[in-house]
Amino acid sequence: MKNILLIRIPPPVSRIASDSRVQWGAFAGNGQLSGDFHVSELGQIKNDWVRFVIQQSDNKELDETILEDEMPDQVVVLLPGTLVIHKQLPINGGQRKHLSSALPFMIEEELAEDIESMHLASYLHRKSDQVSVSAIPHEQMQSLLASLDEQGISAQQVMSELQFIQAVPQELNLLLENESVILSEPAKSSVCLDYDALKFVLDHWGEKATDDLMQTDAELPAEESTSLVNARMKFADGLAPLSTEQRDQVKHWLGESGWLVEEEPLTESVFEYLAGLYFASRRSADLVDLRHGPYQCPKRASRKLRRWKPLALVASVWLLLELGLKVGEGVFYHQKAQDYWKDTAALYLEVFPQDQQVLEAQSSAAGSINLKSRMESRLKSAGQKAGGEPFLPLLQQVSAVSSSLPELKLKPVSMDFNEASGKLVLELNADNLEGVDKLLAAVKSSGLSARLDSANQAKTGVNARMTIGR
Repeated sequence: MKNILLIRIPPPVSRIASDSRVQWGAFAGNGQLSGDFHVSELGQIKNDWVRFVIQQSDNKELDETILEDEMPDQVVVLLPGTLVIHKQLPINGGQRKHLSSALPFMIEEELAEDIESMHLASYLHRKSDQVSVSAIPHEQMQSLLASLDEQGISAQQVMSELQFIQAVPQELNLLLENESVILSEPAKSSVCLDYDALKFVLDHWGEKATDDLMQTDAELPAEESTSLVNARMKFADGLAPLSTEQRDQVKHWLGESGWLVEEEPLTESVFEYLAGLYFASRRSADLVDLRHGPYQCPKRASRKLRRWKPLALVASVWLLLELGLKVGEGVFYHQKAQDYWKDTAALYLEVFPQDQQVLEAQSSAAGSINLKSRMESRLKSAGQKAGGEPFLPLLQQVSAVSSSLPELKLKPVSMDFNEASGKLVLELNADNLEGVDKLLAAVKSSGLSARLDSANQAKTGVNARMTIGR
């Protein structure tokens, strides 16, 4: 069964130290108290808790292993109104949109200390234009967590106990303890007062000063209101009871101020009463937890991560499987490509067996040569050679034309035949330009195409260049 250690720092404590007196109890997950509640120093909580769990007397020394093994599953701390200010404030649309930056300005007037020295936590109510805010000095929050951390205790929740006190319509409620009173009134935030402050409030109920001391919230949406005439006093009447003298004194003050007083003795201690209110509302998301922001509990953060752990694990496995499949496909298709290349290379070498580059690639670097482009280049070159004009027939025809003109005294100097285009470039020497023109005309008359590229006068005659083709 889940063990919950609930710690309450009771009023009028206003500074937290390791020797601060605290109330604590062991609770089951359903809020059932195990045994009685206890009173200890804050710095001795761990030892006292373990002694309670294992039922060991105070005069026996605890083994360190036992201290670690018997730690509670969850630790919750309730702080009094003397340490934490808790308010419920109205907000507008602009403040709702920029709540984190608006909060300090909204609550600054309620604080006696510099806003920079305060840690703020809030809950934004979705169904109403209100926000619940708790504020505690950084120094006190740090002192609390340090005192627990020194004992190896991590508090999952730190809350103001004032937020559990719900006002009753048309009724003033007082929760009395021996040194303080929690006072709540409809449409106002609950406050924790000592008895001198309570007497002052009751004596000046209708004055503006009272509103300030009561820490009245800014205008809240109010129901139809009637004058408050009933006052309900709640006090412990069993374990750790309120003194009769204190109770009668408060009742007398209320009577003098014209209140109709109704007493409601509690069958339990104030600690147990507040613990019951906590467990009744702990599943509600409306609560303000001071373990927020810079003071967020590492265990709660890791628990949030654990919620996503199964999904992250499934996603990781899926990603690994997907990656494995892709790698497997890559290896498979690479091997198939190698096989296809080798088959293609074998066919290529049947046609061009002397291609040394392909032979070397086939033996040591399969796939390193693009056989497709190489084959296309070979076929293109072979096609151009097959379709070009034969050299010898063209030369024979040009020679016949030249021989028919002996009087021109033509002397061939050089010739160049382009296999791809089937053109013959002929360079020759003639006595004069007229002879060159006659040869050009005779070649054209024989059915060939001819073009005079150049003709230059030289000492020995004319040097001419012409291109001849079919």
